[in-house]
Amino acid sequence: MKKFIRLLIGSGENCADIRYITGISTPDDFIFFEYRDRQCAVLSPLEIDRGRAAAKAGVETVCDIDFGGRSRIAIITRIAEECRCKDFVVPADFPFGLAEKMRAAGFSVTAEENTFFPQREFKTPAEADAVTAAQRAAEAGLARAVDILRKSTVSGNFIHYNGNVLTSEFLRAEIDSEILHHNMLPAGTICASGAQGAQPHNAGSGPLKANSPIVMDIFPRSPETGYWGDLTRTVVKGKALPIVRKAYDAVLEAREYTKKLIKPGMYGAAIHCAAEAILEKHHFYTGSNEQGQFGFFHGLGHGVGLEIHEMPRLSPKARTALKGGEVVTVEPGLYYPEWGGIRLEDLVYLSPEGKTVCLTQAPDFLEL
Repeated sequence: MKKFIRLLIGSGENCADIRYITGISTPDDFIFFEYRDRQCAVLSPLEIDRGRAAAKAGVETVCDIDFGGRSRIAIITRIAEECRCKDFVVPADFPFGLAEKMRAAGFSVTAEENTFFPQREFKTPAEADAVTAAQRAAEAGLARAVDILRKSTVSGNFIHYNGNVLTSEFLRAEIDSEILHHNMLPAGTICASGAQGAQPHNAGSGPLKANSPIVMDIFPRSPETGYWGDLTRTVVKGKALPIVRKAYDAVLEAREYTKKLIKPGMYGAAIHCAAEAILEKHHFYTGSNEQGQFGFFHGLGHGVGLEIHEMPRLSPKARTALKGGEVVTVEPGLYYPEWGGIRLEDLVYLSPEGKTVCLTQAPDFLEL
């Protein structure tokens, strides 16, 4: 059987695979290789001591200046010499320019078509605990936002707080500040009202509208473990329109029903379609018109771990069955430009034993 050297280049902060396999988090890229039973991280003098302290059991750490020099191609040449192998397997997003230099130096480079470490999809209870810790910070951020909205007043079409018009930017800053106080890092928090909320990834800007749904999507990351949380709630400051109330109830029903379907042997596509059927039962259909897309036009959920979006997927294209160990979001949504959006998102852990556990404790309510 032909042997290959598996090669990764990335930073622990930005490359989930390299953090997963080594346990080392760095702001700068480093080299990791695996050959037969050997796993080795090649770090700069700046990071070698920290890397040695953080490395998982069985991961060797060496300093780059003692291992071929500071040039990447020199280090890779040293790796090939020590392993007595010139054949490398790299992830699909490996730097193209470096791959070309490796080929010019006489090495073969093959991109791995599938996920480099597919076992990342299946979380241990300790990993689920790390996700849960990040989720608690998200819930704290949400609680801060709800407290501000409860203390706010409605004047005309807008919400006022401490004598000023309440904006997406202010509310997002308050959420993010609360997350920081819980030793987590905020990233891309969404606070969008009105038509902005009908675009699922619109972060929101400007004054928040009264009597209109405000979508708050909060996904902090732990700097210590690297694991993410993910939480969405939608509220209205004031009085919700009847159509908004109806949409909220439909989305809540779809979420609660499909959470119960997270079990071994269930297919992501089937779970997504079950949510879609509930929304259509309430006469909320999906399509597009001159204003853009409307209805439920995204997947029901995705895996969460060392990346905010990872396998598995709960979507029409998800053709593999759940096995146990997955952490997934369940986040049905409805979006109509004429009145806004509704999204309600919980995190669910399917334990290795097949037990379904909701990791989210945030309450559900619409009007404030």
